[in-house]
Amino acid sequence: MTKIGLLGAGMIANIHGEAIVATGSEIIAVYDPQEKSRTTFSEKWNCISCSEVDSLLGCSEIEAVVVATPNDQHASLAIAAMQAGKDVLLEKPMTMSLAECDEVMEVQKETGQVLQLGFVCRFSPAALVVKQMIDEGKLGAIRHARATLLRQRGIPGLGGWFTTKKRSGGGCLIDIGVHLIDLLSHLTSAAEPLRVLGSCSQTFSMSTYGYDEMWSTPKPKGVFDVEDGVVASTSFSNGITNQIDVSWATHLPESYIRDGISIEGDKGAVWFDIWGDSIEGKPVETKVEVDVVIDEAWSDAFQGEHRAFADSIAKRAVTSCAGTSEEGRKVQTIVEAIYESDETQREVQLA
Repeated sequence: MTKIGLLGAGMIANIHGEAIVATGSEIIAVYDPQEKSRTTFSEKWNCISCSEVDSLLGCSEIEAVVVATPNDQHASLAIAAMQAGKDVLLEKPMTMSLAECDEVMEVQKETGQVLQLGFVCRFSPAALVVKQMIDEGKLGAIRHARATLLRQRGIPGLGGWFTTKKRSGGGCLIDIGVHLIDLLSHLTSAAEPLRVLGSCSQTFSMSTYGYDEMWSTPKPKGVFDVEDGVVASTSFSNGITNQIDVSWATHLPESYIRDGISIEGDKGAVWFDIWGDSIEGKPVETKVEVDVVIDEAWSDAFQGEHRAFADSIAKRAVTSCAGTSEEGRKVQTIVEAIYESDETQREVQLA
């Protein structure tokens, strides 16, 4: 049993809370600057409510922390936690910039603490099956992978920190795009990125966006200075190419373009929905059923992530399926190259 503290008490922290308890670990304390949020969380999970970060990090009973805060706090909190002797599960994106990634990794090296990235999509039941198929050579040498995720009306908290570049670092690319960049790279064992071409767009505005779904209603007087759509491709040093098409919102009819992941090799290809219950394609002549109820795939993935975190802590090294700080930095490298490519309107060559 791992004794864990939560930095952040919002929606994603509560999802982590469910996974922590379900996998046999214990929530000791929570910190959040919002008194109402941390009080609600502490009452729900029967844990200590801390009004200061230092109070939580100073608790000797806590072995590890989950950083589940807005993006602009990721680097500082991860560093503080490791310097306090705590292992860290750091939600995506790793940080706001490559410079911050390097600062976090330097402290990780100095302290020897475990730092696992919150790339939870790696643990979806379908992704685990596809990863095994690829590793067993069933698709042959992987050539190309693409990911599509197009929400119809899914801008998270329009006008809040998610859509404020100073706090988030970007829009749909740094929110959901990072998951797809990492998952494609992980599944295909893509090496170092060499070339990146990307285009970002803001199709909607505060006045034209029609709220339909998502977990937080718009704030009409808030900030919306980030992209709501991105298309990008990355070429890697081992000859693999990966492509993403992501949006927070689109005018396209629902399911007009099917969301999912396709992987192409020289012996076969597959397609799957990250949160689905089947895999299609060749050498799969018929659908392969995944042992999961679709509604539970999300919970299964977070529980898998926390089992891996507990294993990483026990072994003092991030387990093979989980995201490392090096992989978090790799994703940030691609993200920054996509933004640069969009700004300069040219392909970005990476060293």
